[in-house]
Amino acid sequence: MAVVVTHRQRVLFGKRPTKSTGFEWQLPGGWIEPGELPQQAALREVLEETGLTLEAPEFVAITSNLFSPRDHSITLYFEAECVDPEALSVRESSKCLGWHWKDWLQVTEGLYLPLRMLKNTNYRPFLQDRPRTYVSI
Repeated sequence: MAVVVTHRQRVLFGKRPTKSTGFEWQLPGGWIEPGELPQQAALREVLEETGLTLEAPEFVAITSNLFSPRDHSITLYFEAECVDPEALSVRESSKCLGWHWKDWLQVTEGLYLPLRMLKNTNYRPFLQDRPRTYVSI
């Protein structure tokens, strides 16, 4: 599960550390715990990773991410507006080198696979009349 966190027409991107390139852009997110609703996981993960509180997350997309023949995941994506942007902090420095507010269209290279798959769906945040669900499999 990953969250497109928005504020003032910007999206929150994190720098995921990698050995080969230094970092890849990622969205905040993580695993859904047993018994937890996906929307609850979205709120919890964003708070744990960034310190931010969100308005109600809205489901927007799903991607199938094939990392290798033995490593595959499905990502559910939510979009939610940030309530308190000044609370932003790096809470898991081993997983994120820093959080940055950027224009959605500005971040196009060095993308973590799930984020690359989401961008391949042509999903765009902030569109009021957009289709409800984007899929990449």
